[in-house]
Amino acid sequence: MKNILLFVGKEFLINHAMSEYVKREAEKKLGPLSSIKYLFEKDKDLFLHLSEAVERYEKVLLITLDSTYATVSKIIATIFEDNLKAIDNMLVPSKAQKIEPKSFLIQEANKEINVLEAAIFEKLPPILFSVEEERSFGYIFDLHKEIIKEKINSLAKSYEVEYILTQEAPELYKLYTYNKKFGDMTTFLQNIKLLLPSNLIIADNIFAYLIERFTALQKRITFAESCTGGLLASMLTKHPGSSKIFDGSLVTYANEIKNAWLGVKKETLEKYGAVSVETVTQMLQGALRVAQADYAIAISGIAGPSGGSKTKPVGMVVIGCKSKEEEIVRVLYLRGDRNYIQYQAAMYGIKLLFEIAKNELF
Repeated sequence: MKNILLFVGKEFLINHAMSEYVKREAEKKLGPLSSIKYLFEKDKDLFLHLSEAVERYEKVLLITLDSTYATVSKIIATIFEDNLKAIDNMLVPSKAQKIEPKSFLIQEANKEINVLEAAIFEKLPPILFSVEEERSFGYIFDLHKEIIKEKINSLAKSYEVEYILTQEAPELYKLYTYNKKFGDMTTFLQNIKLLLPSNLIIADNIFAYLIERFTALQKRITFAESCTGGLLASMLTKHPGSSKIFDGSLVTYANEIKNAWLGVKKETLEKYGAVSVETVTQMLQGALRVAQADYAIAISGIAGPSGGSKTKPVGMVVIGCKSKEEEIVRVLYLRGDRNYIQYQAAMYGIKLLFEIAKNELF
């Protein structure tokens, strides 16, 4: 299914928080988006751009502002050789099959066009698309990409499903599966779980899954972050219910704070440096002690773009996970810009948690 998210209004281009909110809501309804575009209200080719979107895509989600809604509605009505009518203080094409406050949907042949009038700082109006394609997300741990494909290709063919495999961090892949016309998604997922019982979880989001599992098990986790600057804590607490498994974490950027808050020894920092197995090991110990949690993740590294050296280049990150019985600390050399290195490091921390708590999370 080809779909597109179209923003009409220059404000969306500069208000990244609002645009990301809309994108998240769109993906909840549609799954991965085929295309995202920004159009300006004064674009002389606006009619052409909207016509092309309606022609090329099966589902078109148009996000407007109060200043662009009327223009977009008129263009959509013209494309469908229709007229506008007033309903509940809204101008909507008479062919609209579904109408909610500040949202209408036109269905014709195999196409659906949903126009929403959004407002900054307000909840997004309802997205009205019908969802026909069955889809599922999962995460696969500790297997190489080619081995994963080798294991699931024949199953995907047998049950007529398609999949996309993408890498989130070293040894961690995200799996997106969707049905063909006569596919059997349920049986496919059951079989790959039987094939990979200790490598695969079926979940839309790994953090939401972690919250659900640890809540049921009454387990708690804490973090000690340096180069990721609290990113891991932010990624977890974006999801409801995180307070049931998470009391807090420590962002210890400076060596003095690593020493004062986590108890990392000054001699360790002086001899091995902040980015070292020795320091991360003591960060883990300190985090567990302070939080009295069941698990801790610690991260220290050089996210760049500066700060690297020959022995510790930009992208070197030391990541560890510790329970009361077990501990893993590893050194990675990641590539990308600062934000991408931080993201990979945070996700690898979660990967280590699933490794050390395998019996509880798989």
